[in-house]
Amino acid sequence: MAEKSEILFGVAEANDDTLAATRLRAMADELGEPDHIDLDEDRAFRVNIYAFGRNFVEECDVDAEDQEGYVLVTSGMSDRIMTGPDGEDLDESLATELVWYVPDLNPAYFSTLRWLAKLPDTDRTWFGQGHTVPLPAPPLEGCPFQTFLFLPPIIRTDRELFEHIEHGGHQVATLCVHLIAESEYALARNSEEGLGEFLDLLDDNDHPHVFNPARRPYV
Repeated sequence: MAEKSEILFGVAEANDDTLAATRLRAMADELGEPDHIDLDEDRAFRVNIYAFGRNFVEECDVDAEDQEGYVLVTSGMSDRIMTGPDGEDLDESLATELVWYVPDLNPAYFSTLRWLAKLPDTDRTWFGQGHTVPLPAPPLEGCPFQTFLFLPPIIRTDRELFEHIEHGGHQVATLCVHLIAESEYALARNSEEGLGEFLDLLDDNDHPHVFNPARRPYV
């Protein structure tokens, strides 16, 4: 895996202005060397996923127990501009990559995130802040969570990772994905007020940055 990483980041350091190479340079500059690269074999619409080890407590500079995990970052989703709502001016970008904070390198995280990254192109739709996507099944056996909620990354480095890159008239944005329970989904999808109430619950319960498939629902 190290050899594969060196090859890809060597390409990124070359004088290459493709979107893929520009994203790789951004990740190399801001996140360093990846611990794992999950390459997509789909040549028609390739979404690779890069995993970077992180101590999230150190990153956020808070006084708490260590939260070790990985930042998963997609690279390729933004190559295809999402289909926004007709006749509406959006404040959000339609060129987006996804970020997910996970505890380990379980292959299910990679396959689920890649499926999610390709969904807007498949369904001719778009993802934005506060949007939700129910999964057909939980990503992990025994996991009670099977709905994704999209929010801006709370960590500035991840939030601004690709904002200097433009594609199709859009700055490339990042959205952080969070798996939530059915009861939490019922509250968050109800209205803007419901989403606000749920976000308050995350704060009240010191919601961890890293996905915990064993946590109890907050609702």
